[in-house]
Amino acid sequence: MLDLPQPDRANFVDLGRTIIRTWEWGDPTKPPVLLVHGGWDHGRMWDGIAPRIASELNRLVVAVDVRGHGDSGRLPEAGPSWHMFILDIAEICQRFGQPVTLVGHSFGGGVVLSVAAAFPELVDRVVNLDGLGPPPEMMQVQDHAAVAERWLADADRIVREGPREYASVEEMAQKRKDINTRLPYDWCLHLATHGTKRGQRGGFTWKADPLFRLGSPEPFDDELLVASYRVIRPPVMALSGTEPDQWSFLEPDDRARRLEALPDAEHHGVAGAGHYIHVEQPDETLRLMDAFFSK
Repeated sequence: MLDLPQPDRANFVDLGRTIIRTWEWGDPTKPPVLLVHGGWDHGRMWDGIAPRIASELNRLVVAVDVRGHGDSGRLPEAGPSWHMFILDIAEICQRFGQPVTLVGHSFGGGVVLSVAAAFPELVDRVVNLDGLGPPPEMMQVQDHAAVAERWLADADRIVREGPREYASVEEMAQKRKDINTRLPYDWCLHLATHGTKRGQRGGFTWKADPLFRLGSPEPFDDELLVASYRVIRPPVMALSGTEPDQWSFLEPDDRARRLEALPDAEHHGVAGAGHYIHVEQPDETLRLMDAFFSK
């Protein structure tokens, strides 16, 4: 098991529409950095680097459990909505009373870019960790009727079957390791320890809401994604790992085209890292953040 410091504070933020769990490190009077995790993860994903951002970069660091993840409120019966996630994070940003540095990984990287596009006055700058969106071909829909039919069938199955239960947290950690092959097992165990709960039949289930599998029903394609990038005013630093990883789908040409759409962006490849850049190479991630924060 990893020997990581506990967050300095743990709170719940009532947004009216839902409750969001937050984890905090550092002096509340310092400039705020908000960390947004990837899909199926939770705020304790940042336990390795968050205390270092707070102490070494002299920031207040707050990590959220995104709605439908961790200890935060559940998703609505209709499943997730991209605009719902954007509004949740924007409302949290408002409560700091000053522009916030947003750091997002994977799915969270997409969310923070969308927040910066929609609410630039709330955002000081953005760090995107391998979160520039899926490949264009993954967003193409040939048969909308078939997609809708499958969506309804999946929703019915999720509600009818309920979450899968496992015999132990260790089994769930190994399941996570099988999916995220580059993540060390100790990290998988850390994520499983903080990302699971007891199920109704006595086993263990993931805290993440199974309805997250449904995806967001709004229209979404590469053209819309690139158009949203063009209106982002705050500066963006995008990091991607140089190592092959099953969760890093974006081809270099597609990445370059999306980076070019951002008005004020820099990109760095991080050697020795795959999808989980901040876990595999925390020192280099912190060094790049420090330089970017100082600009």
